[in-house]
Amino acid sequence: MNYVQLAIPFFILAMLLEFFFGVVSKRQTYRLNDTVNSLQMGVLSRLVGVLRLGFSAVVFTWVISLFGITQWSAEHWWQWALAFIGYDFCYYWKHRFGHQWRLMWASHAAHHQSEEYNLSTALRQTGTDYIGFVFYLPMYLLGTPVEVIVSVGSLNLVYQFWVHTEHVGRLGIFDYILVTPSNHRVHHAKNPSYIDKNYGGVFVLWDRLFGTFADEREDEPCRYGITHQLGSWNPIWANVHVWWDTLMLSIRARRWRDKWLVWFKGPAWRPVDLALSSDAGWQQEKFDPSASIFAKAYTFVQFWVVTYAALMLQAEQANLPRSFVLSAFVFLVAAVCIQGYWLEDRKGALLLEWGRLGILLGVTLGMSSLWPGSSVAQVLVEPLYGYVGSCAVILLLSYLLPTRFGEVRAATQGIQ
Repeated sequence: MNYVQLAIPFFILAMLLEFFFGVVSKRQTYRLNDTVNSLQMGVLSRLVGVLRLGFSAVVFTWVISLFGITQWSAEHWWQWALAFIGYDFCYYWKHRFGHQWRLMWASHAAHHQSEEYNLSTALRQTGTDYIGFVFYLPMYLLGTPVEVIVSVGSLNLVYQFWVHTEHVGRLGIFDYILVTPSNHRVHHAKNPSYIDKNYGGVFVLWDRLFGTFADEREDEPCRYGITHQLGSWNPIWANVHVWWDTLMLSIRARRWRDKWLVWFKGPAWRPVDLALSSDAGWQQEKFDPSASIFAKAYTFVQFWVVTYAALMLQAEQANLPRSFVLSAFVFLVAAVCIQGYWLEDRKGALLLEWGRLGILLGVTLGMSSLWPGSSVAQVLVEPLYGYVGSCAVILLLSYLLPTRFGEVRAATQGIQ
């Protein structure tokens, strides 16, 4: 059983509680732009599932068939316990190489981009990890049933959610055995003395055993994010920017050896002819462009609408034409990118939003012709008319807002 899907409502509730605790304690760790961007990344990481890129399943099935592996029967609790421990051991090495090979860091960097540290950061996941599954091959080779791996893997992921908080301090002996908020804060810090430490998912014992443990120190507060700041609220760019940077390094490197090595060296490594002049990026101020109150409020509401649509698309994809699923996927991805424009206070955000609504209206008008045999698609016609109409009215009314709330006239002047 995959427990992540079941845990989503509890994740949302926990984030609300943490937010209100921050208000009451006057130690708020949430920023709307950063939080929305993290949650967008989480939604996209789940949404890519509709593309059905089940490469890992194909590989695992082939390996099991090739070696004639017989899966053992999970009848006893200790088998599940050993599988849970074994999975975390595999996760440790996957996570470690995710920081030490740029090829894997290109995917994993997405999880570390947030410059805040709260429960929403836990949901900031990559949508481009198609390599990390190989680290779990030993479990399949040992005959671990697929349902056991899925179950313990999802429990491992659910456990990791709660350690993404600044509101829980040291936990005594638990800090020596388990991954706790204190231990994981170190892992997310970009301070030079904290980088590449504390890779464990549930047990920090692996880090202590293999020399990758670092303790959180009171004299050096954690600064969060990646050393080369993302500087964007665009979730697509957040997913691909390290891939792009690595490709550019590979192309620009003069030596053929370096063109290959750049993919398998650490993120800080660069060919000699492309060395950086400074490594002080970890001390940058937080990326926090000023957006209007209307832009923030509109984006926040639109995010939850898109999230609901994404969850429904995942749930109903088997009942929908493939062309509809792919079209909806593209449209939802475009929607979250436009949300990023709003949060960055980019010129043209409103123009792009009008364009999005216009395209959606056109598709809705032609729904019966585009997907005549789909009853689910036809049911969406009236709600989509209502959605487009409501958004259009809100955008028109926004022109009447005072400058400090709206600032929408400037947003129609062009796309910067």
